[in-house]
Amino acid sequence: VVDTSNELAGDADVAHECIGAARRIMVPSLDHQAHVMVECVQNHTPEVMVVDEVGRSSEVQAAATCRRRGVRIVASAHGDLRSLVRNAELNGLVGGVQTVTVGDEQARVRGKGRERGQASKLRAQRVHAPTFDAVIEVDSEDRHRWRVTTDVAAAVDAILAGGSDRGEAGGGGGDSYASEWRIRDPATGAVSVGAACPGPGRAMRSIGSWGRRMSG
Repeated sequence: VVDTSNELAGDADVAHECIGAARRIMVPSLDHQAHVMVECVQNHTPEVMVVDEVGRSSEVQAAATCRRRGVRIVASAHGDLRSLVRNAELNGLVGGVQTVTVGDEQARVRGKGRERGQASKLRAQRVHAPTFDAVIEVDSEDRHRWRVTTDVAAAVDAILAGGSDRGEAGGGGGDSYASEWRIRDPATGAVSVGAACPGPGRAMRSIGSWGRRMSG
């Protein structure tokens, strides 16, 4: 556990029991976090690394280095998937973005249906495979509600192509990746899942509760 600001395991000499038998690595300053991430892989050979927050380009590169060395990473970052794609400093986490020039034929195809038939030869595309295979977006207004995207590469490609990244049923966006809304009842712990954020009168199927084996 790379505990950036001691928010995960506390600031005492002994880590909080919530992290179990995991090793807690304190970060002396934000400037050293990327170095600490790589150092953990070199010195502790972890199977899984939990990082409190990735917020700088050096940490994006460090996360990619750890992933290439076979370490599974769980990390947090501010913003949703669409804002990460737009963030030049952090979009490397989801594959990076570059602008390329396409040929006349592709430009015409992409320009069909647009205002005044304008067809740009510039196109944004993903550079490489995402460091993270899945993204969980926590609702900023309700922490018991979150959206799970299990194919980040396809979602990023759809966003860059101008499509929807919500994966909503019947949205007509032609999404080819999985994206589900999950809502936890704080009173019972039961979790419901659906293809779209439920509105009035829309039900979601229950998949059980935390601490139990969930089906579906």
